[in-house]
Amino acid sequence: MRSLSRQTYGEDFEIIVVDDCSLDATSEICRGFGCMVVRLPVNRGPACCRNLGSRHSAGDILIFTDSDCTVAPDWIEQFDRFFTQDDAAAVMGKLVLLPSTLVGDSISALGFPAGGALGFEKVWRVSEEGYTNSLSSCNCGIRRVDFEGAGGFDESFPYAGGEDSYLAYRLTQSGCTIRYCPEVVAYHGARESLVGFLIWQFRRGISSYIFSKKVTRKGDFISLRLWSARNVIRTYRSDRKFPLVLSLLATSFLVQTVGFFYAKFKR
Repeated sequence: MRSLSRQTYGEDFEIIVVDDCSLDATSEICRGFGCMVVRLPVNRGPACCRNLGSRHSAGDILIFTDSDCTVAPDWIEQFDRFFTQDDAAAVMGKLVLLPSTLVGDSISALGFPAGGALGFEKVWRVSEEGYTNSLSSCNCGIRRVDFEGAGGFDESFPYAGGEDSYLAYRLTQSGCTIRYCPEVVAYHGARESLVGFLIWQFRRGISSYIFSKKVTRKGDFISLRLWSARNVIRTYRSDRKFPLVLSLLATSFLVQTVGFFYAKFKR
């Protein structure tokens, strides 16, 4: 909240926090910063929370970040600059993963979230003109008219991951463009727990199954994942942590596959 309260943007803006049934003092802390707080009585997941926040907002531009992120002082200012200069429906910013332990840095090297330490442009393709076809909701902005036209975030995704990619898919399928703007910076702590990593990858596998049921040209997305995996190997093959990075990369594919088939047969 402090990073949002220290923005250099000179115009009025709203800060809306959706409290997804937290058990701590989240709501009280956020109200202390003057935010609008919308509290859910039961846990509904990130897609529902983001949609609910958008419905409580009044602006024409919706900007999203997550509770485990901080943002640069000129974050909103940079979003405003790009939306003013470009007619893109959405802007995807750069996520900087903070330095961590050997395990944390190795997990960050895999390219998630939002490109991780690998870099967004090595996980999702970015054209020479700066356009992409993906979004990560930890650091993105979308014009309200296009967000609502695409139906918002799909609430059938129960976990973080997949719902933002599917929104990007619907936007681009309808002819909208997404601009990648590395000047729009947010920061995210590294994931340092191996148990947490395994849970995260299992859930990503579940989300991948849901995503696969909704899209056509699935081969394009498989090709993209293989391309990004090759970028991980090329980028870190001379790094001292490469053996751990490679092990985690293989583990992520395995655990995501388990999550994928768990979702498939459970449904």
